[in-house]
Amino acid sequence: MKAMEKGKDRQVQRTRQLLQQAFIEIVRKKGFESTRIHDITEQANVNRGTFYFHYADKFELLDEVVRNHFQQQLANTLPVEPKWDRNTLRLLILAVLDRFESKYGHRHPSSRIPSTLLERSIQVEMTRLLMTWLGSDKSEQDFATLETSSRVISWAIFGPALQWSQEPKLINREQMADTICSVIAGGLSSD
Repeated sequence: MKAMEKGKDRQVQRTRQLLQQAFIEIVRKKGFESTRIHDITEQANVNRGTFYFHYADKFELLDEVVRNHFQQQLANTLPVEPKWDRNTLRLLILAVLDRFESKYGHRHPSSRIPSTLLERSIQVEMTRLLMTWLGSDKSEQDFATLETSSRVISWAIFGPALQWSQEPKLINREQMADTICSVIAGGLSSD
């Protein structure tokens, strides 16, 4: 029974990877707005029913693709077991700055992918990650306080990083990361 479930999980994972790769290829060619479900399923060589089994629409697929890429970037940037400290916070900030700089290149958005969808996915994923870090650090903290703290910190990173990536480059990414980190860590009792 478990072997059958494991095989099914692998099949689901492979299908999702096929759909994601097809989506990326089609969006690169046609742009997000012009991409249709039919284009994705044809490129992935699956039927429409298979697509809708995995995703409600192309917006949900985009969200997963963006989150997966951001998670991979974080996995390549952060320590294996990240913790809530100034060094790890700075690495997270640098990853966010890199992500936005590669997307916007210090100019206003004009993209093949809707900026607000990409930004929302990154911000939500960052909040989720911060909840994990802060939750492991504070055993007595209730969920509502933990979630609020995580959102405040994620927005404190997200807002300046986004603005920095869309304006002419006045300071380099390391200086920007240090500034954001100092503002956030200023309220922390320990580094």
